[in-house]
Amino acid sequence: MRPLIFILLVVIPCSLAIIKRTIECSRVQRNSTCFIEGVSFHTPTEEYFTAFPTSPHIIIESSEILHFSGQLFDALAETAFLTLKGSLIPTVTFRSDELHCLRIDNTGLREFAVTPFENRNLNTLIINGNPLSAIPSTVRYLTGLSILDLSNNQLEHVKLDWFQTMENLLVLDLSGNRITRLDIPPSLRFGRLKNFWVNHNLLRHVPFFPNFAPALRRVRLVENRWSCEWVAQVRQAIWTASIEVYGAEYVCPDKLDGGLCCYEDYLYHGTDIEVEHEARRTYLVDRIEVEQFPRAERMLARDENREERQHMILKHSFDVLEQKYRRLVEQKEQLEQRFVNTVRELERTVKRLTAELTEAQDTIRAQNLKIVLR
Repeated sequence: MRPLIFILLVVIPCSLAIIKRTIECSRVQRNSTCFIEGVSFHTPTEEYFTAFPTSPHIIIESSEILHFSGQLFDALAETAFLTLKGSLIPTVTFRSDELHCLRIDNTGLREFAVTPFENRNLNTLIINGNPLSAIPSTVRYLTGLSILDLSNNQLEHVKLDWFQTMENLLVLDLSGNRITRLDIPPSLRFGRLKNFWVNHNLLRHVPFFPNFAPALRRVRLVENRWSCEWVAQVRQAIWTASIEVYGAEYVCPDKLDGGLCCYEDYLYHGTDIEVEHEARRTYLVDRIEVEQFPRAERMLARDENREERQHMILKHSFDVLEQKYRRLVEQKEQLEQRFVNTVRELERTVKRLTAELTEAQDTIRAQNLKIVLR
């Protein structure tokens, strides 16, 4: 019996090595990017006996992989950048200590999972153009992310505290989804976040914006269902923090405020309970006082309110124009600096060519002199 067991232990690994399936590159670019096309996996066994080529960047396209599992990630030898695009890959379970960048683009992805172990190597995660409707809570294990792009999917609800473990997060792109709610706890802080895109969603407001991202520098907000009250509240905060707002809307079905369409039918109430209660108390007091006004005094109060609103509109228009002027000045300075750098580069090039020409002329003269002396 023991000799038989020994034979099996020897034969089985040998047979596994024989049936190991090695995927070949369909083509290789000059930068060593390996393109793989037309592969298919339908069973876990096929995934287990697979070996990918050794390449720093692999792009898999026009393929059918029902589940890009942890076994397939394990089969990526020395690969730092993996792109899955233009294929049918409905499920991905990420597990890798080697990858720095993972991109999943138009693969019909419906389910994305992360193995529950801390990963500090993955720097960039891009999931675009998929029917993905939810992000798993295990995304918090990707603590090394600096770029998280989840744009153009079908997300409806995102909890930002799942990203709180990503201390180096610089870019968060949630644009082009169906997001109606962002959950942001009061204590949440993204210390390094500089770019925050939430345009083209169904958002009414973003709680604690922009306080949850004290280093924020650029934001996209257009094409949402913003509350006019919320827009009025955050406008001054954006200006004070010198945040650049990219994109603007010009035609709105309801109201235009600072380049954003907003809607009066939705009243924003912050998540801070005390603030909300104070606002309600102020509203009730004001209402009682207005009801006690005689008719003439009530009309006078309306006129004062109208003048105040007009003043606020003019002030906001001035703020918008001033912000645009500042951007134009910055762009002008950048263009001038580029022009100066270009001129300097041309001067250096002219000097170098002149020196080379002089050297060539000297060489020719020396050769002619030798010929004459002979």
